[in-house]
Amino acid sequence: MAESVDTGRPAFGQPLGRAVFFGGPIRTLRPDRPLLEAVGVAGGRIVCTGSRAEVQSRLTTGDGRRPRPVDLKGLALFPGLVDAHTHLGSYGLRLDWVDLDGVASLEEACGIVARAAAGAAPGKWVRGGGWNKNLWAGGRLPTRADLDRAAPGNPVALSSKDGHALWLNSEALRRAGITRDTPDPPGGEIVRDRSGEPTGILKEKAMDLGYRVVEQPSPEEYAASLERAVKLANAHGLVGVHDMEGRSSFRACQALAAAGRLSLRVWMYLPAEHLASLEDVGLEGGFGGLYLTVAGVKVFLDGALGSQTADLLRPYEGSRGHGLPTMEAEAFTDLVARAVRAGLPVAVHAIGDRANRKALDAFEANLGATRAARLRHRIEHAQLVHPDDVPRFGRLGVVASMQPIHAPSDKDMAERYWGARCADAYAWRALADAGAELAFGSDVPVETLDPIQGLYAAVTRKHPLDPERGPWYPEQALTLPEALWAYTGGAARAVGAEREMGTIEVGKRADFTVLSDDVLADGFDPEALLRVRVVATVVDGSVVHGDL
Repeated sequence: MAESVDTGRPAFGQPLGRAVFFGGPIRTLRPDRPLLEAVGVAGGRIVCTGSRAEVQSRLTTGDGRRPRPVDLKGLALFPGLVDAHTHLGSYGLRLDWVDLDGVASLEEACGIVARAAAGAAPGKWVRGGGWNKNLWAGGRLPTRADLDRAAPGNPVALSSKDGHALWLNSEALRRAGITRDTPDPPGGEIVRDRSGEPTGILKEKAMDLGYRVVEQPSPEEYAASLERAVKLANAHGLVGVHDMEGRSSFRACQALAAAGRLSLRVWMYLPAEHLASLEDVGLEGGFGGLYLTVAGVKVFLDGALGSQTADLLRPYEGSRGHGLPTMEAEAFTDLVARAVRAGLPVAVHAIGDRANRKALDAFEANLGATRAARLRHRIEHAQLVHPDDVPRFGRLGVVASMQPIHAPSDKDMAERYWGARCADAYAWRALADAGAELAFGSDVPVETLDPIQGLYAAVTRKHPLDPERGPWYPEQALTLPEALWAYTGGAARAVGAEREMGTIEVGKRADFTVLSDDVLADGFDPEALLRVRVVATVVDGSVVHGDL
């Protein structure tokens, strides 16, 4: 990978300058020295560790100026948490749009849309998302007619909870030029009724037909919404994210970074449709600054469980359908080869077991070149992996980038559509035991941005909002140290940043998450994670959330 270029210190937060942290457990996540008494920080880096007296002495200047004391008062300090899979720009936009997440009926969803349309100017787009047909009685897909009654004077576009289906009303279909004669694009589906008319639902790559006419926010609006998302990420203890969005998000991150307002490290995986441009300019993975880095390219091989578009080896339960592949195996293998030659790691969305096998086959076909280029490819989600393919992650050096909260959120759907295959789904334990590197995230806005809820799901196989319900295949759970590593060291390794972060040791960036409780203390009950709070977040030696 190309060397990172430091674009300078950000102008955010409360800079601590030369400081010594002490007074609470300091968890390094290093097996050789797991617990420290004190850590010294200067210039945004960890410069010394040891006893409080030793660190204070090291940081005291020749003219007697002592470092700032930061007394943790019993709070626990950890390496900064990183979310390894986000859609941060979409999350920011969704904060101002129609939110249908968790809405329990189609009627309630339409009522929310009707209220939003009543407050919008005639002809103005109504945007939003989060709807989940699997929560509704009968589980049927909604239609344009449902939205036409709710918003007769406005075009409406609403993405599904999993982001793999788009619900449009008749006016939106008209503006998109979608009729009964419009063919399904490769890797996509225009859902139609029995007479052949579009119902208003677009799946996978067919969504592009709708998005191309939807009113888009201005660059300034996008940057403002992204900044709100960044502040919420900091409030959840996050010092960095791996972002899976495109041009608008990348430009907004650049604008915030240039203004000194990007209080979060962002590793961007750009859409593979831009690969030719990246090849032309010779931009390699790892290029950028300490706050915005081009990590690689992102590509999709299938859809999702919620939309029944995840690509499966065997049909969905009670169906003949195998899902919807969005790229053929040969084309993906060729894309990986091109990306490797360009020095760009590949992050591939694969949820179904057939999609995961195709991804692993392509990575294996390019293994020699990948190792020569010292790249780390990754599979995003890896929700259903055939047991025969689990050992291949470790053998091929493919990162399993997974989102623990998906398992308890999806379990009812998974039982309905995957049946007995669920025993091999969301298989963190099996992958870890087989030598896979795990990197954990949220997939926000699909799920909550809160990493504490992700930790709870990883170690209990239960949903933090429904803790009384029993664990789902608890044999696939991780220990707290393993799960915490996936949000720190594993996330750092996934983007080649392990020399800069992931553990607390001399020379690394002063990125910390301060929690109300020491979750690694002997005898800590995982159920107590439900009470753990993020007290402060430190990025590059500056407090970006909380007060220390």
